[in-house]
Amino acid sequence: MYGEGKHGVERRKILQRGVSLRMGKKDNLIKNNYNASQNTQKNLQNQRMTYVRLAPLALFLLATSIMFPMKKIEAVDCSGACSPFEVPPCGSRDCRCIPIALFVGFCIYPTGLSSSVGKMIDEHPNLCESHEECMKKGSGNFCARYPNHYMDYGWCFNSDSEALKGFLAMPRAISK
Repeated sequence: MYGEGKHGVERRKILQRGVSLRMGKKDNLIKNNYNASQNTQKNLQNQRMTYVRLAPLALFLLATSIMFPMKKIEAVDCSGACSPFEVPPCGSRDCRCIPIALFVGFCIYPTGLSSSVGKMIDEHPNLCESHEECMKKGSGNFCARYPNHYMDYGWCFNSDSEALKGFLAMPRAISK
């Protein structure tokens, strides 16, 4: 090794080349297969290590999804008849009940308060938002709000009428 000089190094290279030339095709295949299997084992070991590294992340995501469940998303059908006393109206908090009579109304989406619905509410003789509106419409002097906090409107009554007393007593009767 040491002291071989320039010629010794060249001779060693020639010998190594000769050995590799003497190796047959079969030996080369065995050598290549051995190298390939070692590479495959290293790749598998690297993949296992990757899985081990990702395990805490997977556990974190699982725990987060259990702790904070997603809101159920479903289509809400805001159509049909409803009662202005029903809470939530139309069976969903996403809907509103527009009264057409004292105890009956129809369901709509709040964003669907189109100009035609607004016009119908303005023209309805008993729907009101204030006492002044009742007096302006000529259907009473008292705007009694529905006990349902989802309702934006009330019903016009005369302040001394028996109907108003019955209307105001109704939430207590319903809750019993």
